[in-house]
Amino acid sequence: MSEKNLFCYLMVAPALFLTLILGVYPMIDTMIISFQDYDLLTLQSGGVNWVGIDNYSKILADERFVQTIWQTVWMTVLAILFSVSAGLLLAQIINVNFKGRGILRTVVLSPWFVPPVTASAIWIWLLNTNASPINQVLMDWGLIDSNIRFLADSTTWGPFNIPMLSVVAVRSWNGLPIIIIFLLAGLQSIPKSLYEAADMDGAGMFQKFYHVTLPMLRPVLMILLALLFLGGFGHFEMNYVMTGGGPRNLTNVLAVWTYQEGFQFLRYGKAAAASGIILLMTITISIFYLWVESKDNRK
Repeated sequence: MSEKNLFCYLMVAPALFLTLILGVYPMIDTMIISFQDYDLLTLQSGGVNWVGIDNYSKILADERFVQTIWQTVWMTVLAILFSVSAGLLLAQIINVNFKGRGILRTVVLSPWFVPPVTASAIWIWLLNTNASPINQVLMDWGLIDSNIRFLADSTTWGPFNIPMLSVVAVRSWNGLPIIIIFLLAGLQSIPKSLYEAADMDGAGMFQKFYHVTLPMLRPVLMILLALLFLGGFGHFEMNYVMTGGGPRNLTNVLAVWTYQEGFQFLRYGKAAAASGIILLMTITISIFYLWVESKDNRK
């Protein structure tokens, strides 16, 4: 081994060690626990027993857990749809030179500087049924006759409800800055000659967006969507702080359900099994992304 290679290995060794200790080992240990009857309430009397896939069978037979899986998927898809659509629009606006662009960039990227827990606390006040300034503005404009219960209304329309959409809106707002940065970097890498050629061909704004911008942004969008789905399936902070999964489990997601099962009910085996479901979902997204990328590379 050359001295150069040895130096490189030594430089990455601390990061690799931390990843193994703080990431890989807990993940493997959690997967082992998911196949055990690991209940702290009965641990001293019954001990830890190997139960195979029994924990997975029990949670998948739980209607509340199945509901939580679907809500995790729906909330992730909606948050990505809203935030990426808004990000595409805002990134193109910010990419244009105009007076006041720096101020607009600061405003648009401001959610990045607010920790998710702090942002959740602020939005809890903004969405409070009786003290919401949003309700007050809507009533002043004559758009509503009574206060909207943004985080407490249990009325449902199929898989959707007001608390779910409220949390999705906050998650979209919080994730917008990183999306804009990704897309802005992609936009600035597109050669201007392509737009000039499109202008010469008489292409309009939407035609240039569809035939030039989107195809050139595809690699960035693929990476961004993969990261957003991976983060969305494991999202915890805002759902937990804003609603705790309520009302009636209508805003619960897998990460919150896992936390509740493990740290409130002390059923570590079932909580670990739920973590296994999250891991399976993220692995599926990763495999799909790698398959799409390898397919594109073969063209």
